[in-house]
Amino acid sequence: MTPNNSSSTRLGIIGFGQVGQAMAKVLTRSHSVTIFDLRTDQCRAHPLVENGDVTLASSSAALVDASDIVILCLPTPEASHAVAAHISGAMRPGLIVMETSTVTPQDVAALDAVLSPGGARVVDTAVIGGIHALSSGQAVFLVGAAQDDSDPISAVLKQLAAEVFYLNRQGGGMRAKLVANAVSHGVYVVLSEAIAVATAQDIPMSVIYRLLARESGLSRPLTHRIGERLFNGNFAGGMSTANARKDSKLFLETAHELKVPVFAIQAAHSVYEIAACEGMAADDYAIVATLWEKWIGRTLRAEEVSP
Repeated sequence: MTPNNSSSTRLGIIGFGQVGQAMAKVLTRSHSVTIFDLRTDQCRAHPLVENGDVTLASSSAALVDASDIVILCLPTPEASHAVAAHISGAMRPGLIVMETSTVTPQDVAALDAVLSPGGARVVDTAVIGGIHALSSGQAVFLVGAAQDDSDPISAVLKQLAAEVFYLNRQGGGMRAKLVANAVSHGVYVVLSEAIAVATAQDIPMSVIYRLLARESGLSRPLTHRIGERLFNGNFAGGMSTANARKDSKLFLETAHELKVPVFAIQAAHSVYEIAACEGMAADDYAIVATLWEKWIGRTLRAEEVSP
């Protein structure tokens, strides 16, 4: 089967795991795609390779020679550094290297230091969303560059993404992804603690799930406390910090009585204790975020927020 190549931009994907495969599935619809992965036998057996939808390169350097944009889809920062060392000699002016692996901003800078002397441009292009979203062209991308609709990166991302955020500087995409992932991972621990305490009291999971799924549940701390109150500096009225502290304390006492260990919620409670000592007890508890304004010396207010 021959790809329907409506674009003259040649794409290369290094790393043909689940992410690389999902990207290739979408991109072969309008691009010539070459892949490379150390697991060559597995690659040869993949339907995209067997059907001729993608070309399997003999080496990472050979892939670079056959590509205008190289997409890194690797499992660890160490793997990205290793690949960069292998392909550095094949760099040329105009080549774009998109780092979609999850790495740090410092890793992106290190990749740039290795690859840009040969004329390549390194752009961090972090992915948010699961494999299903990516394979259906509905992922979210965080790009460490300014937006330019004529840029070949933008053309590629339009196929893969439901939404693209441009962070205007190298490393910005990875910075934003690490923050977003930290929220997801942290919230999951809080949820695990909460449903454990609910289970210990025989509260139906269907009830807890629906309560938290409502806008007044998990969404409200973001949309109301941050979007409507913190960003506007509006801390009058609402649920006071004193009441939030009281409710948090009652939950912790309940968990202790039930012998259910909690960690994240215990840590969060300490912030309400600090806020109370800082004279914030009467204000809406959205004000606790301003503690970080004091600690980092910068405002947390947004200049503009789109729903």
